[in-house]
Amino acid sequence: MEIYAFDPFISDDVMIKDGIKPLHSAEELYQTCHYVSLHIPANEKTKKSINYDLLKLMPKGATLVNTARKEVICEDSLKKIFAERDDFKYISDIAPDCHQELVQYEPRYYATPKKQGAETAEANINAGIAAAKQIVAFFKHGDKTFQVNK
Repeated sequence: MEIYAFDPFISDDVMIKDGIKPLHSAEELYQTCHYVSLHIPANEKTKKSINYDLLKLMPKGATLVNTARKEVICEDSLKKIFAERDDFKYISDIAPDCHQELVQYEPRYYATPKKQGAETAEANINAGIAAAKQIVAFFKHGDKTFQVNK
């Protein structure tokens, strides 16, 4: 498998060193890849950024995998691409708000009802330990590495 990536914050040299073929725009990524896996935050620049203009570029039989946030997907665009292309697939670890409208496209559409990553006892214990360590680091050393609200 060849791995491609578009990340405006990572240099080509770093990607190449890791065996990744760098691409230089989201459009190039969507035109090139049969599987696109999203790993982006939901912020003012990324919300609804995965839209029809990108989705229509995907090759025949392509699959979009969203393990980022549901807000990065323009749901109107998602509904439109499903209606137009019987080869498009979408997999997400959180159901979009338009879930009920998309279930008609199963098995090309699959989404879990909510984030499932921390639904094991071990994951919950690890999350609690990590949170406690972060709190201690803040009070002991003023460490704000994981500060959310700046």
